[in-house]
Amino acid sequence: MITEKFNDLFDFAKKSKIKAGDGLKEGLYPFYTSSATLSKRINVFQEDRISLIFGTGGQASVHYVDEKFSTSTDCIVANKKEDENLNEKFVYYYLSKNINILERGFKGAGLKHISKKYIQNLDIPILPIETQNEIVAILDKVNALVQKREKTIALLDELLRAQFLEMFGDPVLNPKGWKMKEISNFSESRLGKMLDKKKMLGNNLKKYLGNTNVQWFKFDFSDLKEMDFDEKDQVTFKLNEGDILMCEGGDIGRCAIWKNEMENCFFQKALHRITLDNEVMLPNYFVYNFWLLSNGGGLDMYKGGATISHLTGVNLKKMKLPIPPIEIQNQFETIYHYVQAQKESLIQSKTELEHLYNSLLQEAFKEEIEVSKEEPKKKDSLMSEIKKKDGEKVDITKLDLATYLGIPDEITSTQEKWMFDLISLDEFYQFLLKDTFKKEETFTLGDIEEKLHNFFYHGGDMDFPNASWQQIIFKFLEATPPLLEQIFEEETATVKLKLTDETFKA
Repeated sequence: MITEKFNDLFDFAKKSKIKAGDGLKEGLYPFYTSSATLSKRINVFQEDRISLIFGTGGQASVHYVDEKFSTSTDCIVANKKEDENLNEKFVYYYLSKNINILERGFKGAGLKHISKKYIQNLDIPILPIETQNEIVAILDKVNALVQKREKTIALLDELLRAQFLEMFGDPVLNPKGWKMKEISNFSESRLGKMLDKKKMLGNNLKKYLGNTNVQWFKFDFSDLKEMDFDEKDQVTFKLNEGDILMCEGGDIGRCAIWKNEMENCFFQKALHRITLDNEVMLPNYFVYNFWLLSNGGGLDMYKGGATISHLTGVNLKKMKLPIPPIEIQNQFETIYHYVQAQKESLIQSKTELEHLYNSLLQEAFKEEIEVSKEEPKKKDSLMSEIKKKDGEKVDITKLDLATYLGIPDEITSTQEKWMFDLISLDEFYQFLLKDTFKKEETFTLGDIEEKLHNFFYHGGDMDFPNASWQQIIFKFLEATPPLLEQIFEEETATVKLKLTDETFKA
């Protein structure tokens, strides 16, 4: 494959003078730092050209940006030379796939840095522009689908949390006044087997779960260790379906329900095993209580230890939890299992797409990817679907937000204010606009405030988020293609807004 030096393909923008600490939680424009993830905003922009952004300190990172943005002092911004027949995103995908190329450029004692000179001398593969464009189009589709799956999974988690609070209230405040009971009154618990290096060479080696294997709501089996468990140990530390394993240290209170994921697996002292009386409390209700307590600081008073915090068996048993009627807990179990089934399907789909994405990246830079304008041969059923239709926008003119996002009826029918848990999504605002204004109607920001004030005040029991709307309107105007357009009305000499065809696609 023919290559050219990065410096022959790109120019470098002037170095930013904005410090990383000047970034904001909210702002008009994305603000990039050396971090591999984008988490900050800012109210001024430095660039509005398609750019590649390199973080220069800490860890290797590269971003492709096609909107107005700013960076901190620890970034390098590169723009394609005017006369180069090059798709910048093709270069981005190449560097993303081969991030180790950038990692090798980080030098120095302590916090390592990469230099502009190192980036200038990178070898970049060059293919015909038509081939570059087709590779980018296919990778974009797969990447968009992965992100869509991630967003939907996160959405289902947030809606389930909101559903729990709607049904039971915050376990710290107990606003519904449920009777409180100590955990010892409706469960049995014990710590696991003490670690002993000598017993890691015995005759009855068995796999066991430790602190790092227990995540919120699930188990990580990627790094299981073994230890000798004699016959008595195997009885004492046996896991049964429905048992809850909880972290005694580290992320104290983190827990998951054992569902017989594997046979002959035991647990060590870093974990509490909790067996509930299911006539009083059900496992998913218990775990969600601890998740909310952990995130809300409700476990702090139960932590012990002079140097390292931990949750002792004594303190665990003394903890009190609200006890709602078992019938309501059963309703939540039903909703939980329905949502979890949807999540598992999405997770499996996301995993398949990620494998496909990595495979395509590998093939693209070996010139093996199918880029013919004719109907491509089937790589597999998933690839065929993606190349034909999946990932394309759909007409949402007659769709509501719940149907579009696939939100279960069990949530929308029992949680009155479910929609307001989605205000962080662009789709929330897009659906409000298309459901509030007609396609040919023109309107002002004042019209938006007037028409939607009652929606937020009466429907969500919250103030109209004027600042958020100004930011989202600006975003929709700047989108490619835009969801809104500005119209100058000569009769009133005012600038108004109008929905575009893109508003009715998602």
